[in-house]
Amino acid sequence: MFKLIDSRILDVNAEKSGIRMEELMDNAGKAVAGFVKELGHKRILVICGSGNNGGDGYTAAIRLLHEKMDVSVLKAKEPETSLAKKKHDTFVQEGGNIKQEAKFDEYDVLVDALLGIGITGIPKEPYLSLIDRINRSGKVIVSVDVPSGFPSTVAVKPDYTVTMQLEKDGMTEQNCGKIMVRDVGFPKDIIEMIGPGELLVFPRNEKNSHKGENGIVAIIAGSSDFYGAPIYVAKSALRMGPDLVFLYTPGSIHCKVAPHLNDVIMRKSGNEYIEMTADLLGNIRNKADAIAIGPGISRSQEAFSASREIIEATLKSGKRIVIDADALGSIEGIQDFRGLAVLTPHQGEFKSTFRIEPDEENVKKIARELNAVIFLKGRVDIISDGEMVKKNTGFHHESMTRGGTGDLITGAVAGLLSRKIDPFHSATLASYVIGMSGLMAFDRMGYSYLTSEIPNFIPEILKN
Repeated sequence: MFKLIDSRILDVNAEKSGIRMEELMDNAGKAVAGFVKELGHKRILVICGSGNNGGDGYTAAIRLLHEKMDVSVLKAKEPETSLAKKKHDTFVQEGGNIKQEAKFDEYDVLVDALLGIGITGIPKEPYLSLIDRINRSGKVIVSVDVPSGFPSTVAVKPDYTVTMQLEKDGMTEQNCGKIMVRDVGFPKDIIEMIGPGELLVFPRNEKNSHKGENGIVAIIAGSSDFYGAPIYVAKSALRMGPDLVFLYTPGSIHCKVAPHLNDVIMRKSGNEYIEMTADLLGNIRNKADAIAIGPGISRSQEAFSASREIIEATLKSGKRIVIDADALGSIEGIQDFRGLAVLTPHQGEFKSTFRIEPDEENVKKIARELNAVIFLKGRVDIISDGEMVKKNTGFHHESMTRGGTGDLITGAVAGLLSRKIDPFHSATLASYVIGMSGLMAFDRMGYSYLTSEIPNFIPEILKN
């Protein structure tokens, strides 16, 4: 089910990919006009806002005008987007009637094109009053894409909603009337695309927030065999902007890891291999918003047992977790990750962990069965929550096969999870950010860049 943010992400990715947004608006207007005509009423009032939802409304009005329907437009505000302005002007040029005021009892159908998916919070004036008037009109109400004000407590209550491309999360007959889904021409590869639109989910800190309120990450990584992995994970997590990052590594490698991580709070977990400690358990239960486990922990029996205990404690505490690398070997028998986990195998790990081929269909299947997000790393990243599937086909570089790149993804996902981004969008945003960082590293340094240098490009991407 598409969330409202997914619709906004889709619009951005489509536009960045060269899709003609005017063509999509024309298709949306055609769909609305066609449905309104089918209702069989004569007098139509289209009520348009200033954004592209209003643009859809103007486009529908143009279509109805061509069909010789008795149609007028009530302009709530002057159009602000380039497409809305263009459609407004076209309607006027073709002889359309635009009103600043209108008596609703003079019309049979009211088309609600005031506000689309971009609204946050309660609508403000002049929309607030218009929503109330529409709801009290007693007329047939048709909303465009979503009812204006949705999903707030103050929204139009339509008889019908003509929604574009995919039904949005939270839409029901109670709040949308009869829902009519119309294909407006988004190609399948654009719907599934991971791209710059993912950045829309990246959060801003509240102005009055305090330390710890913007994300705390606990990372469990490394062993006496591997001490580079925890450095990569921690640096990547830090770049996502959490307030605090705790790194739990075996004590024997502290002196090797600590000099690289001045901004991380170092904690000991075992000596040669990770262990569950009282301090770590307390952090999971009482401090951390997100946990990352797996990179560099080794395949020792000690690490395997500790990993399983840490994962189970995290799920029991209701905390989000990203599970990678060697920790994937300890998840057998866990049947429900409660929507809290992102599992990040590469193709070989996927096949050995789940004993099936690493392809799109199986990624979706396993995600659905385990109630988790699966992030299959590879030449094309494939991410699914069991319902939606998204792919990163172009925002990465073929040189990113080098060691440690997967650890950067693990850290990025953990950092984003800690900032209250849901697991699916944490995974898609991490794929884009790390992939783009690799592209930028190659662009600046060619094949000579180091994995440890990739995180240095993350701020430029997130700042933009």
